Amino acid sequence: MQDYLKFMQSQKLITIACHHKEDIWVANIYIGVDKKGWIYFLSPKDTKHSQILFKNPGVAFSFAWFDPINHKDRKGIQGLGLCRIAKSTMEITTGIKLLYKNFPDLKDILNPKWITTNIWGSRIWVLKPSYIKYWDDEIYGENKTNEFIFE
Repeated sequence: MQDYLKFMQSQKLITIACHHKEDIWVANIYIGVDKKGWIYFLSPKDTKHSQILFKNPGVAFSFAWFDPINHKDRKGIQGLGLCRIAKSTMEITTGIKLLYKNFPDLKDILNPKWITTNIWGSRIWVLKPSYIKYWDDEIYGENKTNEFIFE
């Protein structure tokens, strides 16, 4: 498994930046990450970031972690990708299972039927990365990174 993927899968919160024309927004979102590095999240259709993503699916995103005892032990990702609403029952189910893994309390309400019928219009979204810049002081040493490009 790629080191960046292991790090991504250990995270529960992502920051995304989206824009359409002059409308720019940043959102912090709870997530789950699959084996391909695709990022799944739950969001109502009427949130500011969802409204922008319907117009322009391109996002910048980031994860960051550091050891509070040793500020030279840092890990992080900056990336680019495209977001879309999950297309199939399999994608919806994958997203739900990944969110359960990070947030077990969601099992009480989150299921495929709820996704299609909830009054907030919440949907499972999929963020497919196209570029990742990964820094990891433990693996690469201080101030070095590795970059990954995906089709």
